[in-house]
Amino acid sequence: MIKFIPTIHAADIPLGSGITGTGPFQAVLDQGATQTQLGTLLSNLITTITVVGSLAFVVYFTIGGLKWITAGGDKAKVSEAQTQMTQAAIGLIVIVVSFFIIGIVGAVLGIDILNPFKTLFG
Repeated sequence: MIKFIPTIHAADIPLGSGITGTGPFQAVLDQGATQTQLGTLLSNLITTITVVGSLAFVVYFTIGGLKWITAGGDKAKVSEAQTQMTQAAIGLIVIVVSFFIIGIVGAVLGIDILNPFKTLFG
């Protein structure tokens, strides 16, 4: 079985034009500017959470709508479906309002909160 699995060796990859690393959270670019990978990670994490939250809204709202359609006039099921749709809408509103609050706080403090390392390291 082992002879069917190829051996993998780590090797340096030439990136060209002087791109080198300076630590686990920083990479030096051609222009000499420092871009932190931690900042990129946080930005990607916020984006991912926003996308997942938005998709969750679509799924829960759609399921609530389908529950309402299939309720068959049962007031308890209709009420449950309305509650689910309302909670999904509230979740989406919270996501949108959080971006507005972050933008306002960032404007007042003069810091790009969604990309703090851009402000700190230029």
